Amino acid sequence: MKNEHVQIKELALMAILTAMCVALRIFKIIPIPNVQPVTDILMIVTLNMGIGFGFVLATLTMVISNIYLGFGIWTIPQILSYVGCIITVAVLAKALPLKKHLWIQLAVATFLGWEYGFLVDLGMAIWGGIPAFIAYWASSLLFDTYHAIGNFAFYPILYKPLNIALERYKRRII
Repeated sequence: MKNEHVQIKELALMAILTAMCVALRIFKIIPIPNVQPVTDILMIVTLNMGIGFGFVLATLTMVISNIYLGFGIWTIPQILSYVGCIITVAVLAKALPLKKHLWIQLAVATFLGWEYGFLVDLGMAIWGGIPAFIAYWASSLLFDTYHAIGNFAFYPILYKPLNIALERYKRRII
């Protein structure tokens, strides 16, 4: 069992990362739909802190940001889609030398833009079946491409500072 000091530091880190993701999701850096660095942050955090930490961060980010952006039938598919993306990162980290090569991470981050959109569209099919999925998927493909391009652009910017901060955090709690 973790000692209380480590638990407090972990909670503080989660709060800081959640606040950062929520702010970046709500207050867009670039005024293009679906272009924000949350997916990249979740990937870097998952690679450094593990799948459980990634799940919690994704869930908190979506729930808290949707308090401002609005809840709806899309909220659960959004959360589950980020869970799917985190699972993809965790599986690929086991199968590939993902942590060693920035170019592989960049390719995965780009792919996650399309994966996230596909999974949200699939989740929305619960309310309308296959025709709804096809309609959602067809109408969101451009926005998913914006998401993928945004991930490609933001990942190299976030990679070094976020990795350094998380490595420093891990050294301090040991």
